[in-house]
Amino acid sequence: MWLWAAMIVIVGALLIRFIFVGPKVVPAEFSAARTEGTRLTEEIVFLANASRAGLEDIARYDAEKNTSEALIATSRELIRNKDVRERAVNLSVELGRMAQALPSIRPGSARQIASEAIGYEVALVSRLISYNDVLNQLFELLRLKFTGAVTETDGKVRALVADINAGANAANDLNKAFIEAMDRF
Repeated sequence: MWLWAAMIVIVGALLIRFIFVGPKVVPAEFSAARTEGTRLTEEIVFLANASRAGLEDIARYDAEKNTSEALIATSRELIRNKDVRERAVNLSVELGRMAQALPSIRPGSARQIASEAIGYEVALVSRLISYNDVLNQLFELLRLKFTGAVTETDGKVRALVADINAGANAANDLNKAFIEAMDRF
């Protein structure tokens, strides 16, 4: 008796799933863009963390009055910052591919979660671009300081570093929200 009842419940659940909801459909374009977007995001996070470490090196060289090493480290960070910006642009392309594939995702609840995740990642790209602009301002200011073109920078440097730290925290939060949404997906 219990066996029949369990079988009826299972068959009923399967019928509801396939008749009313349908199987989960995720287009290959979406999956490929998601994979590439995840790779780019990981690279961006790695490079951003390396830039934070680079800032520590620059601060140490500055404290040691080792201007030549500070200038070299600053130049390295300007190049790294350009790389991050390029990856952020590439990530936005992948997000566009994901967004174009959204209408093909079934069921609607999966499409909604994917849309939410894309929204987080779009906000992350926007935040990264802003973060990189501030980081670039900081590195340019430091470059000017180390070349002797500017002498008083402490207040401006502190303000830019605070803005960078806030941006990094916000970017990490958005990336975490994206990962959580994709896990639900």
